[in-house]
Amino acid sequence: MVSYGDPGRAVERAARVEDAGFDAVTVPDHLFHPTGSDEYLVDPPWEAFSVLGAMVHATEDVTLMPGVSDSVRRHPTELAHATATLDRMSDGRAGLGIGAGEAFNFAPIEDIDWENPYARFRECVRVVDGLWKSTVEEPLSFSGEYFELDEAHMGLKPVQDPRPPLWIGGYGESMRGLTGAVADGWFPWVYSPAEYEADLQKVLDVAESRGRDPDDIARAVMVPTAVSEDGDEAREAGIERNRVNLALRPPLLEDMGYEDIAAETPIMWQMAFDEEQERRLTTAAEQIPDEAVDEICVAGSPERAIERVEAFREAGVDNLVLIPVGDFEETMRHYESEIIPYFREE
Repeated sequence: MVSYGDPGRAVERAARVEDAGFDAVTVPDHLFHPTGSDEYLVDPPWEAFSVLGAMVHATEDVTLMPGVSDSVRRHPTELAHATATLDRMSDGRAGLGIGAGEAFNFAPIEDIDWENPYARFRECVRVVDGLWKSTVEEPLSFSGEYFELDEAHMGLKPVQDPRPPLWIGGYGESMRGLTGAVADGWFPWVYSPAEYEADLQKVLDVAESRGRDPDDIARAVMVPTAVSEDGDEAREAGIERNRVNLALRPPLLEDMGYEDIAAETPIMWQMAFDEEQERRLTTAAEQIPDEAVDEICVAGSPERAIERVEAFREAGVDNLVLIPVGDFEETMRHYESEIIPYFREE
């Protein structure tokens, strides 16, 4: 994943990621970040699809997608249209990562109804898929609680048939169930291998119950990475930068055996980063042991990074989406020269 900072640098980093041998480049899709913090959500977010469009011309082969867009700020007609445009521009290299959203992204917007994010999300997925399939002869009509379309036909179609891959980003039971029912891939944020393997089973069970081949569903996860010849330094960078991220995943903390800490911290999707939430988050984060944070990272020496990638692969991950922390260029060098060749030569 290419993260925030200067948008021009983000485009340059996409080219560097492709040169290093990665298969896909994802970008976050945020609107508002809380201000005044020097610990999390520090850099101002740029607009995701604008940057992805620029990345088309800086890359040749990698898949390009948001990781992930939400169904609250962006109307499904916009998501369908933007993704189809990106797919056309890139000659079939677009994907759509989509989730139900987090409060900090739109807390200042007073006119958004977010009473039932999952129901809204389900409708959004149906509308996006329906628009990609729509024709003049068979337009899409949809009447839901949140979205209504009357004989809509989206003339600009994606290059990919039947559609660009649709990846659902979410880790709750309902989101995993929906992934198994309709999506092309599962794409959650922050997991340890053991807990990922256990939660993946819900996706696969639902897929099988719907008559789908579970092997057709791609299994991704976004985790932090830092790789250095000084393995201890890299592990420390991963732990330092991601203690708060783990605190934002109380269900994961609970599954990892830290029930008391999990009870104290707000969950990511509800975070608007107001004063009380930040206090609870900081208090919980300070209690998380280093070894727990290390479990959600691919961090250390190149040899240890290979071991960590192996652990995620054994848990069922076949698309490991890495969020660089620490020294970006050193991390890329080790992936390019040692880690990616190791797995390609197997």
